[in-house]
Amino acid sequence: MELVERDAYLSMLAEQYQHLVNGVGHTVFLGGEAGVGKTSLVNRFLEGIAGKAKIYTGACDSLFTPRPLGPLYDIAGQLDRSLLELLRNEKDRALIFTSFLQALSTPGAPVVLVFEDIHWADEATIDFIKFLARRIARIPCLFLLTFRDEEANFYIPLKALFGELPAGLFTKRIVQRLSREAVDRMALEKGYASGKEVYALTSGNPFYVTEILASYSPGIPEKVKDAILTVFHGRDETTQALWEFLSILPSGIDYKKAEQIDPHFPKGLEHCMRSGIIVSKNDFLYFKHELYRIAIEESMTPYRRKSLHHRILQIMLDCPVEFNNLSEVVHHARLADDRATVARLAPQAAKEAAALGAHLQASKLYLTAIEYTDPTDPMLVELYERHAYECYLTNQIAPAIASQQIVLAMWRERKVKLREGDTLRFLSRLWWFSGHREQSIALAREAIEVLENGFPTRERALAYSNLAQLSMLADDPANTLLWGNKAIDLAQRMDDQEILSHALNNVGAVQIKFSNDATEGAAKLQESLAIALKNGLHEHAARAYTNLSYSYVLIRQYKKATTFFDEGLKYCEERDLKSWSYYMESERVKILLDTGAWPEAEALALSLLSNALQPITTKIGAIVTLARLKTRRGEFEEARQLIEEGKRIAPQTSEAQRIVPVLTAAMEFSWITGEPLPLEELKGVEESLFFQKDTSWHYTALAYWMHKCRLPLTSNIDFVGPFRLEMEGHWKAAAEQWEEAGCRYEHALALLGGDEKHQKLGILLLDEMGATATSEMLKLKLKGLGMRNIPRGPRESTRNNPAQLTGRQIEILNLLQGGAPNKEIADKLFISPKTVDHHISAILSKLEVTSRAKAVLEAQKLGILK
Repeated sequence: MELVERDAYLSMLAEQYQHLVNGVGHTVFLGGEAGVGKTSLVNRFLEGIAGKAKIYTGACDSLFTPRPLGPLYDIAGQLDRSLLELLRNEKDRALIFTSFLQALSTPGAPVVLVFEDIHWADEATIDFIKFLARRIARIPCLFLLTFRDEEANFYIPLKALFGELPAGLFTKRIVQRLSREAVDRMALEKGYASGKEVYALTSGNPFYVTEILASYSPGIPEKVKDAILTVFHGRDETTQALWEFLSILPSGIDYKKAEQIDPHFPKGLEHCMRSGIIVSKNDFLYFKHELYRIAIEESMTPYRRKSLHHRILQIMLDCPVEFNNLSEVVHHARLADDRATVARLAPQAAKEAAALGAHLQASKLYLTAIEYTDPTDPMLVELYERHAYECYLTNQIAPAIASQQIVLAMWRERKVKLREGDTLRFLSRLWWFSGHREQSIALAREAIEVLENGFPTRERALAYSNLAQLSMLADDPANTLLWGNKAIDLAQRMDDQEILSHALNNVGAVQIKFSNDATEGAAKLQESLAIALKNGLHEHAARAYTNLSYSYVLIRQYKKATTFFDEGLKYCEERDLKSWSYYMESERVKILLDTGAWPEAEALALSLLSNALQPITTKIGAIVTLARLKTRRGEFEEARQLIEEGKRIAPQTSEAQRIVPVLTAAMEFSWITGEPLPLEELKGVEESLFFQKDTSWHYTALAYWMHKCRLPLTSNIDFVGPFRLEMEGHWKAAAEQWEEAGCRYEHALALLGGDEKHQKLGILLLDEMGATATSEMLKLKLKGLGMRNIPRGPRESTRNNPAQLTGRQIEILNLLQGGAPNKEIADKLFISPKTVDHHISAILSKLEVTSRAKAVLEAQKLGILK
């Protein structure tokens, strides 16, 4: 059958397939509404390469709780039967993912891997997609995935997926509906006078158009559902029964189970498959289109649906447990209203999902288990605890708090003080995540009060360390040291390495933050890291890497920060510790900003903000970076909006490390533009934050910008670093320290405090890095002071390209023009593929285009490329 208006998509797929010859893989996402023809498009492409490539297909299912790693089960039997055993018995996702990657990397014909309907994917499958997509360029594999774009907008993990993957590693296309002209041509071929009525009814949806033009009922039916049901009611009773069973099985059904349901079903299958209404894939039977399944399922009475689910459930329960997916069993038990089976199996299914990293599905399954468990069951409290924890891991903080509040009431009713105190401690953590620091502190102190009496316990040590962590985050060194050292003492007495790692981390971080000498704090953080790595404490190792990189960024020791950042990011990505990798990426933005790598900083900040899963803490860093860049370049309206957004969300954290960067960005904006200063916000912050007597890099940065804006300083803080030197008038020493640290912008500003020669050098440096607004403002000031022969502005090489691309970006564009992939560009320019990706994102942004090919064309139009 001819595919209408699909040549462009097929050409794109063919082009990507050709790259496999050179061993370079790629990921392609094909989106579109239900019925738009994604599957038909994929099948036509696969027909064209049949016999030339190894093709593996898997699918995600429309279950109440999706199958964890469902598509991997589908392809495991096709790839290597041993992978099925690995999936059933192995809980280490890193090993599972790596094993599949190795299986796909075997020499021979190129590989095409297809995952259909990933809008129904479980969280673990989304993680596998990210895992493979990030490594796809190393192997000759085309990874082709389909999704419904209207559903992707509401499924946060999938929406976030596109923001987390480097732009150069994937292609995303939305398959469009048919045009009116195409529908007219199709209608004429079928003998209709025109396609006007068909187009009005279908809006060009290919499935609707095809089904209506196929004349399943006389004339044009009012609804496509009517057309499908006309076919359904025209079949014999056995076929109708088969279709009804298939309609309640989104995952399809294998031949064996179909025969178990009714021995007559196999006879009816031949005609159905010959007509194309039912298709077979990997020994499973499906409707040719999801709309068939939905139409038939919705046409049944509730009683009929319930009885069918009950029959399927009985067949599943009669099979050995290893041949069933527990999530599917729970799905059918729930819809069969078999409360006892749901209560028995939902906790097991949740535990299985959590072990595979499908924490969102685990949270839903624990909630189902709670709903179906007897209120008097003593195990109910454990289900609430696990539900709260899974919600915490998946950023569902409100339901996590609700469940944990119930847990607290239960332990109080039972008068189990140890569990009550530990519940209060975890509630404190949850309230901090929700942005309610005062409530968090109150609960942390209450937890300690409950646990204070009696023998030393692990719960009490955890409570001490929790309060130390909250104090560290609030820039309260005294209480961090008080409670942190208490936790360290208890942890050492009990030989509890996990708590020791956590507590050392808190104490070390605050010692770096509030000291002129980072030695002692760094030693504690590195000890925390060593303990975590030795004992396989993934979360604590990630946190140690994060705080080490963050602390060194704070004190402007970027080489050390980058070392821990690179090691930590690799560690987190290998284990899919998303919270920490997000945080470290947000710190990398600041490194790029401070060291003058502005295009890369902009690209990474935009990438972070496009990720729907980013927490406030990492979002603020990206907002501040973009605001400062746009301010310095003269993009004032966008900068103003970003600063206002930062001022709106930063106070929710009640933490100086979030609030101060926003205010310093606001003051820099006022300093450059001459607009009013944020005096009200500053007054409140100065009163609440400048009570410290300790050294603080945060407060020094704030004081520096208050000094530049000629605002009085009322604090007695011992200011630090080149900030202090510059405020005291030692511009030369400050400039030297800024240059040694690699801070190009601050180095240039410090030079402006010197003699005329150094002032002109500062202007040249600002122009060179693209800080045109800063430069122009300072030129006016210098001109007003009588300076002559002030440097004019950007170099000729920069003025000659209207998009203001850097030399490095033009180099990359030239290589893109020659068709070079990221890895080849990285090798030729001696930079990392990730840096290439950031450069390409910046190029696309500056040229206002959406693809590499369009970037090359636009650069040619502008005369940047020949």
